[in-house]
Formats: sequence, C-alpha cells, structure tokens
Amino acid sequence: MRIQQLVLGIFLIAFGAGTVLADDDTDRALTRVQFEAHASQQVENDTMRATLFVEVEDSTPSGASSRGTRAANETLRRLQKDSSLSVRTGNYRTYPVSDKGKISGWRARNEIIIESGNFAQASAAIASVSANMQLSRIEFFVSPALRDTVESGLTDEAIAAFLLKAKRIAKSFGATQFDVSEANVTNTGGNFPPTPMMRAMSEDAPAVMPELSGGTTLMSVTVSGAILIAR
Repeated sequence: MRIQQLVLGIFLIAFGAGTVLADDDTDRALTRVQFEAHASQQVENDTMRATLFVEVEDSTPSGASSRGTRAANETLRRLQKDSSLSVRTGNYRTYPVSDKGKISGWRARNEIIIESGNFAQASAAIASVSANMQLSRIEFFVSPALRDTVESGLTDEAIAAFLLKAKRIAKSFGATQFDVSEANVTNTGGNFPPTPMMRAMSEDAPAVMPELSGGTTLMSVTVSGAILIAR
C-alpha cells in the first residue's frame, strides 16, 4: 500500500477556490466531517514471471555446482537471444543429501527468472528449454507502467468523487460552501506479490505449454479526509 500525504495547500489548489469558506463565515461555528470516497478498476495482468530450475546431484559439492551451473548457463544464453524476454538468474544453493544420518552426496539447485508481456512467446520459450530446466511457477501481475497509468486515472476519479460527496454533505447540513481541512490518497492493488498460477512441471512432462491467461488485479484509490462546514 502506498500512501501519499497531501497538504492542505495542495488540495485547495486542486479542488478550486469555490470550495473555500467565505470570509464572513469565519465567525460562525464550524462542523468537521470525516469521510472517504473510492474509485476502483479491474486491470488486466499484462506481465508474467516464470521461474525455471534445475537440480542435480553429485558426490562432491563442486561437482554438483558445476553440473547445475552448466545447465543454467546454457539455458540463460538460449533465452537471452529472445528480445521479447527479460531474463536473469535467480536463487542458487548447494546442500548435502543425507542417508541414515550421513552425507551421501550433494545437490545443487539453480534458478532462472523470465519476465515478459508476450505470454505466447514466453510459453514457447519455456517449452524450448524444458530438457535443461523445469518450470517451478508462473505468476501474473500488472506492469509498473500500466499500474502508474491506471493509478493516475483512478486518483482523478477518487478526488472528483470526494468533492462531490463533500458538496452533498455540506448541502445536507444547510451549507453551500466547505473547506477541505485534511486529505489522504491511498493506492492499493498492483503492488502485492503476484499470485502463483502454476507450479512444478515434472521431468517427464511434455514440452508443450498450455495457453496462458493472466487474469486481472483489482486496483483502487481511496481519498479519505475531513471538511469544515460553517453553520
């Protein structure tokens, strides 16, 4: 959740001079009313992130590490040839394998992370390297660029809804003007850890990926604050 604290002066400029109490209202009793307004939108998840992994065993840690690294490096080089993909290395670790309380060997795990806005191309790329690395998980999320665009529009809608609600509240109290004394803008959605949609492709799984659908994320903006009404 990201919270932007907006000072009164900024809000008065954004809301317009028509909402400021007149000078002859300063001697009248002021009523402070707190409320909030919302704007939300279901947004298509336009980016996917896939985690590939390889696990190998050997009698020595260096042997396991070397074999895993070779497989990961080969896969990395192949995937980096595709300009529609953003590819990077992920987690790496080497650890002992025990049998009846004794170390019987060593296992290494290497991961590669793929991100792309082209689901079909990414799916084909994953299938093409399935002989070297398995699929651990796929996640879908809203890209930063799309998130910023949607949040900007929702912020305008939420502020407009806040002002409209303020006018209605002031009218209900028998007033024609109000002053915004406090306001906060809160953005939610699009920033949470993406939801895993698929896990663990087995070693003997066919090198054909299903069609991928990213689903949607609910994004919303809330304007909460208070107004002063002269009565």
